[in-house]
Amino acid sequence: MEQTMNGKKQEYVILLDLLAKANDSVKESSISDVTERERLLYAHRLAHKFIGHALTVLHLSRGYRVEGLPSFQPANFTDSWSIDVLTRAAMEAFLIFHYVFYAPTTIEEREYRYLTYKVAGIAERQTYLASIFEHEQQKAEEKKVLEELRAKLESNIIFQRLTPKQKTGLFEGKELILWRWNPDVRRVLSWYDIGIDAGFSDMLASHMYGHLSGYAHSSHMSVLQVSQALENKDVDMLVKPSMNTINILMANMIHEYCVLFPEAKVVLEQSGASQFVDMWVSIGCRLDDNLDTGQGK
Repeated sequence: MEQTMNGKKQEYVILLDLLAKANDSVKESSISDVTERERLLYAHRLAHKFIGHALTVLHLSRGYRVEGLPSFQPANFTDSWSIDVLTRAAMEAFLIFHYVFYAPTTIEEREYRYLTYKVAGIAERQTYLASIFEHEQQKAEEKKVLEELRAKLESNIIFQRLTPKQKTGLFEGKELILWRWNPDVRRVLSWYDIGIDAGFSDMLASHMYGHLSGYAHSSHMSVLQVSQALENKDVDMLVKPSMNTINILMANMIHEYCVLFPEAKVVLEQSGASQFVDMWVSIGCRLDDNLDTGQGK
């Protein structure tokens, strides 16, 4: 079991190192269009956030020695709870990257998804800054930004298909997930929908995401599973699925990131690891093979 885990961690390191190298290769864009340059900069930053989650998972998977608690003897500990929570955060970071930055096929889609994603972030902060005095100037500045964004969106054909209530709700911080609104199906897409669009199997997009959410929300079963693993001294059993999941996510992130950024594509081509990346992308697509997982959620 230990040899198997070490082998899996080495595969994890190869993918993470390649993604970090690809991310580091991208410098400030020379694109003349200001909106597109900003959009790609945020894609770059989101990939950087994803890498941070993956790095922390790698660190936690190695375990650490707990010291400094007066009432307890020093002990070795592997925090599988946090690994699962970080894996869920990494999955959502990738799904946002895919939906906002990679998947759009038209200029209108690119503009709508990015600008509404930005609006949702600013509008949400406006709601919880309340009327705290020291934040009043920041709130005023951000309101100006929201007005500028609304002016840009008014000419967007996708935004025009929203109802007046939806438009108002988005800018007032009441309809924060409208950046996931799909005009073709006339509803907000779920994480599952986006995962399937990214090529994930049902097992990964639905069942694994639900499993990770259970750990994020401290479900009864997640607490029971960790307790049993600790009693049986087999925490690796819980760590392995999350690390394999992040392997799939990293491979997909590498693929999509390299499509957006030519500099990163050069890094991938020179690495000699293209087939290895493709293998993990394929694994994520084929997890349902020989499994009766049902269809969708």
